[in-house]
Amino acid sequence: MEPVATQIIKDEHSAIAAVLYTLRYLVKQMREAGNTPNFPLLRAILDYIVSYPDRWHHPKEDDFLFAAVKRQTKEADALIADLEHEHKLGYLMIENLKQQLLAFQNNMPESGEAFFKQAESYVEFEWEHMRKEEEELVPIAKHTLTTADWIEINSAFRENDNPLFGIKPREEAERLYQRILSLAPPPIGFHL
Repeated sequence: MEPVATQIIKDEHSAIAAVLYTLRYLVKQMREAGNTPNFPLLRAILDYIVSYPDRWHHPKEDDFLFAAVKRQTKEADALIADLEHEHKLGYLMIENLKQQLLAFQNNMPESGEAFFKQAESYVEFEWEHMRKEEEELVPIAKHTLTTADWIEINSAFRENDNPLFGIKPREEAERLYQRILSLAPPPIGFHL
């Protein structure tokens, strides 16, 4: 039986991948078709990436899934070290991308092309990162972790809210995701 957490990870990865696809699509349209930059949409995409994957998704992986696998086996130590490093690197890349978007919006010389290159690099980086988690780490976790490990991990991944701080990450992510869809042009977005 598939652990709940692995399905949640796949679902969260699918949502992240859709946002990354939107970013890649917009970059291609600006670069190749000369479309005018949609800065509110680009900012919403970067806000989503900072708000959801970096603030909520990655910490659950680090603190629960990766930690449990490390407790049970050394088999994945190098892979987990790479994935943890990629979480940190991804955060730095998105912060750099936000700065490049600001420069692009302020019409600084060559800032558009620098933003396009960084955005494409970031998208490829994240897609490869998610692939490694799903295709390399999750199978190790499935054959290594105990029922008790999965109970703890599943509980952590099911958790939507932090009642101590009134934070509702899924609701926040959903609002940002819906904003992206409302701002995105066809064929990505929806317009009433």
